[in-house]
Amino acid sequence: MEVLRAKRFGNKLPVGINRKIMKEPQTHEEFIWLLRFIPTNADVNIIDIGGNSGYWAEEIMSYYVSSKVYGFEPVQEMYDQYKARFQFRNNVNIYNSALGDTVEEKLINVARTYHLTSFKTYSNDLEEKNENFTRQISVSIDKLDSYFSEFEFSDARKTIVKIAVQGYETYVIKGGLKVMDKADVAIIECSFINEYKNQLPTFGELVTILRELDLHPVCYGVWDRTRGPIAYERNVLFIKSKYFSSIWK
Repeated sequence: MEVLRAKRFGNKLPVGINRKIMKEPQTHEEFIWLLRFIPTNADVNIIDIGGNSGYWAEEIMSYYVSSKVYGFEPVQEMYDQYKARFQFRNNVNIYNSALGDTVEEKLINVARTYHLTSFKTYSNDLEEKNENFTRQISVSIDKLDSYFSEFEFSDARKTIVKIAVQGYETYVIKGGLKVMDKADVAIIECSFINEYKNQLPTFGELVTILRELDLHPVCYGVWDRTRGPIAYERNVLFIKSKYFSSIWK
């Protein structure tokens, strides 16, 4: 229904969108969420935090063709792949840095397939997932707000922030309150139970912080790879209150 609605409102969707959704619903559902609030013909800033190899940025750019991407990836191998993926695109800026609420060098646990790479380790209930970590490396951490002047914020451009940092999302947001205040929407990977050792679930804390910036949770991942009767980790869409009326259209 959301795809039909998007087309009815004049959105131009990627070629073969129905096939893509059937094949990888967990990848495309969050892009479909966005169509209710930001049309595909909008000029968009996309801030991709926890960019990995740039695969997510490539997918969202197939929806928002008039976009500028700012990607952050601390692990050198993934940063290099991100750069190579967009080597012929001048609308993609990539930074070899992690983001947090401090400026420092810190050890990060690198996962076998990189997707689970994290500054955190898993809680006792999920201890077997720590076997995915193969090594530790030192990476640079900066604050998102340090890059504020590099983002082209304007009334004419929408801003989408995506944060997928395996338990470090609260730190990222605390170091980027000025940038998050400018965001129209944010897609944030949140924990709902004790996923990481010595850390409370992040969703509740993030709701409190982001409400002060007029960002509110409205969509929760249904097709996430960790789906089940109990959510322990989900992508969540936060939107500014000015978009509430779009929910009813």
